[in-house]
Parts: sequence; structure tokens; C-alpha cells
Amino acid sequence: MQITIEVKDSALDKIMYFLNHLKSDVKIIEKLDTNSFKIEALSKNEDDYKHILNGRKERKESPQNYGTLDDIK
Repeated sequence: MQITIEVKDSALDKIMYFLNHLKSDVKIIEKLDTNSFKIEALSKNEDDYKHILNGRKERKESPQNYGTLDDIK
């Protein structure tokens, strides 16, 4: 039997400890980190591509409109 469960990060170590002590009865087939970023390539035909190009152009032309990491409190 296979089941899929979603586990909060705060409980993950407890669940993995429990499962590892049942190795003779439980086999961990796959672990997925759902908090990871999923990065997809952007094609030149997508509207978002045009927004990114416009944003880059705006930043070059008006850098005073943008802050730095040091500006963040």
C-alpha cells in the first residue's frame, strides 16, 4: 500500500524518526520538498517577458526609483 501525506516542517523530524524505526515494515519511496522553488523558463511570447524587459529598462533609466538591500530595515 502507498499513501501520500503532507507533513508540516515542525513535525517532519518526528515523523521521519518514527518511520526510520519501522524500517522492516516501511519503505520510504520518495521524499518531496514542497517548499522548494519551481523555476520555469519564460518564452519571449509570454506577456510576463515583456514586463520583465520593461522593468529592466526602467531600472537602467531611473535607478533612483529603486532601493538597495541596505535600505531595508
